[in-house]
Order: sequence, then structure tokens, then C-alpha cells
Amino acid sequence: MAKLTSIACSTLPAALLALLLTGCGGTTIPPKLEVRDVSSGRTYTTYQPWGQVEKGIGYEFTDADTGKRITLTNYELKTLEAQKSVPGDSAEAKAFQQAKTRGGVQ
Repeated sequence: MAKLTSIACSTLPAALLALLLTGCGGTTIPPKLEVRDVSSGRTYTTYQPWGQVEKGIGYEFTDADTGKRITLTNYELKTLEAQKSVPGDSAEAKAFQQAKTRGGVQ
């Protein structure tokens, strides 16, 4: 019985540590990108993967802040935030879910 208790006491903390490191019900947020329209200087925010080529028109994507579809022919990309995992109830996870409902995430 003492051996069983020592195994449980050594395994339980390791399992809890693994659960904390991987997260429980967390949200993985893809890289957040800034797209700048070179001709006007206006910037938009989106997430990776960020859009698709519209043949003969340009590159089309959805702005994460407004949900509007944008098509650009001359643009610059900049990574604002790397991919990360956050708790499901955090402010970042809620902001990401709102962007998904607006259509800013594919």
C-alpha cells in the first residue's frame, strides 16, 4: 500500500505540471499580421493565413478589425505577433474569437 501511495504522489504532480504547460481548453492564436497598402499608406490587421489571390485583380483578404473584404495589388506585410497559445477565457482569446466572427480569420 505504501508503494502505491508513493507512485501516486510522484505521478500526480507530473500530470498536473503537464496539464498546466499544455493548457486546458486553451486557444491557439495564429500569427497576427499588419498589411499596409503602399499606395495609400493605410494599414489593416489580419491573421495568417491571410488571404487569396484574385486572378487579374490582386490579393483579397478580410480585415480582422472591421470584417471588410479588402483587395490590394501593392502591399507590404509585417508580423505583429507570433503564434501563441492562451487560456480560453483570456482577453486575447476573446478578441481572437470576435475577429473570427467578423470574418478576419480563415
